[in-house]
Amino acid sequence: MKKSKMTLKINSITKFGLILLLLMSFSVHANGNLSGSKMDFAIVATNVAAAQEKATGDDAKKVDAKTEKVATADYDKIDSDFVGIGPGNNTVPFIIAFVVFLFATIMGRRKKCKAKIVMVIVSLLAIAYVAKITYTEARALGRQQGYAPVQPIWFSHKVHATQNGIDCEYCHVDARTSRHAGVPSLNVCMNCHNQVKEGTVSGKKEIAKIYEHLGYNPTTMQYDKPGKPIEWVKVHNLPDHVYFNHAQHVQAGKVECQECHGPVEKMNRVVEYKEFAMGDFCLDCHRKRGIDTSNPYYKHYKFKDIKEGEKITVDKIGGADCSSCHY
Repeated sequence: MKKSKMTLKINSITKFGLILLLLMSFSVHANGNLSGSKMDFAIVATNVAAAQEKATGDDAKKVDAKTEKVATADYDKIDSDFVGIGPGNNTVPFIIAFVVFLFATIMGRRKKCKAKIVMVIVSLLAIAYVAKITYTEARALGRQQGYAPVQPIWFSHKVHATQNGIDCEYCHVDARTSRHAGVPSLNVCMNCHNQVKEGTVSGKKEIAKIYEHLGYNPTTMQYDKPGKPIEWVKVHNLPDHVYFNHAQHVQAGKVECQECHGPVEKMNRVVEYKEFAMGDFCLDCHRKRGIDTSNPYYKHYKFKDIKEGEKITVDKIGGADCSSCHY
């Protein structure tokens, strides 16, 4: 009888250890599936509000809020190819792993525990996962890979750049001459949308927002209303102490937009595709990328400590100096 009771206790503890392991497995799964949760909730809230406003307006049609929400979310969402980029949301996995560690430690220290080895293994696995999350989050400080905010007006680079073949620099014209690529002004939008009044994906809804912000009446084709600025949400942000010049890279360095921003032309909603890390991204590129020697500037540049025939990379002309980017 005593033997069977002891076996029951050991089995119970083993089962408890397995449950803890399952919780850790869930935390690993949650880490990869919670990255866009906040943004998805924001989409739902925005779309429901828009549907309600439309339903109470002058339009006699009654709009079902649920239908409106689904229809809008279908085009204003992160594309499946870009979901899960970046570290994601580690809050839930961290809490679960930490709780698992505490329970396993407490159970393992009990005198009556018959499966101390199981508890020790679970405890070590949990603390290792906590350490991994801590390292991931510490590394991501000041970076926001995977960031994809909802914009006040839905703009699809996939529709404009891929389907309609509009060049990046047609809209971001400042990228060739300025430190900043610049946000296109609404008069650039109107070069097309004074004629194109309905989109193939979003219908009239998003284009109407452009007219509203401009105070433009598409019927009379007159700017007869007061306009208001669009509060775009900046996606790609660098720390304040970092200097980056678009013109230097685009014009002088002949760097393609996609090398830093990823395949933006395939995005319905812009996502920060790459991790803008100093060592693994910027300096790594500067150590591999050769300069454009056809630039007349380099005819007068004195290259020091470079042998004849050696590839001249960006780091050899000051591209790895701290003061070049940090000032």
